[in-house]
Amino acid sequence: MLASVFTVTLLASLLGRSVAAPTPAPADEDPALAKRQNAPLFGGWDQDQNVTELVQELSDQVNPIDADVLLPADGFVFDFLKAKSFGGGGKDGGVILADNTIFPGVVGNGMSWLVGFLGPCGMVAPHNHPRAVEYLMNIAGPPLAGGSFNENGSPFFEGNVSAGEVVVLPLGSVHYVSNTGCDPALIAAAFNSETPGVGFLSSMYTAFDPETIDAAFGDDSAQVFDTSKIPAAVNLGHQSCLQRCGIKADTFNINGKLSNPDLMNMAFAGYLKAQNFDFAGYDASTFQQYN
Repeated sequence: MLASVFTVTLLASLLGRSVAAPTPAPADEDPALAKRQNAPLFGGWDQDQNVTELVQELSDQVNPIDADVLLPADGFVFDFLKAKSFGGGGKDGGVILADNTIFPGVVGNGMSWLVGFLGPCGMVAPHNHPRAVEYLMNIAGPPLAGGSFNENGSPFFEGNVSAGEVVVLPLGSVHYVSNTGCDPALIAAAFNSETPGVGFLSSMYTAFDPETIDAAFGDDSAQVFDTSKIPAAVNLGHQSCLQRCGIKADTFNINGKLSNPDLMNMAFAGYLKAQNFDFAGYDASTFQQYN
């Protein structure tokens, strides 16, 4: 039920464009344009179609109207519940970034959007976005533990982000968020760039040879980490949370076993349960008294 209410739709009123189906191109116009207009709709997300060519075409347009004509009728719609998680997801959930590599609707609009489905104790490990500020919201679920570090000399900011709260993560800052509870959490984030980029600290270190990494940590015999064990997008978080929730780090893995809609529904259910919401006593007809 709740899955049907979270299809994120970027309406023309928000983007300053029209989502009306484009008028078919006259026969004497560019045949490539006419072909694009008759192409299958995107269905609001990347259904294993290569959108690179379309993104390039949209980016090349000087007149925004020409870009509108190139888009399929549903080109401003993106369904996070059907889209694939970044990097194939992880042991404890996944994140999806609707940027200009998979969502043509953001091209020319200077923004992108992310949705994360975090399992119990799930963590989006320390990372940065080189081209965007992140504005993250905890939509439903347990509080998020979070931390952000901007640059040398800057204080380390940390705290909790409860459901309904947002946090600003400055451009280039290294930050993380972690679900602190035993129920899933649903998060969303806006970026002021069509291509914010992401660099996970653990993954970025693998670009250097081991000797350089060891030297950077001040010990020529240090073994900072085993590169073969670096997790995917959403990994298991703090040990204290895993112990509290009875999760075994060496065996726990929900990847491919729980869908995005399942995790979202569980996040809302866990949040409402924690708020002592009376499902049995709720009826939509309650609102009629306000007529």
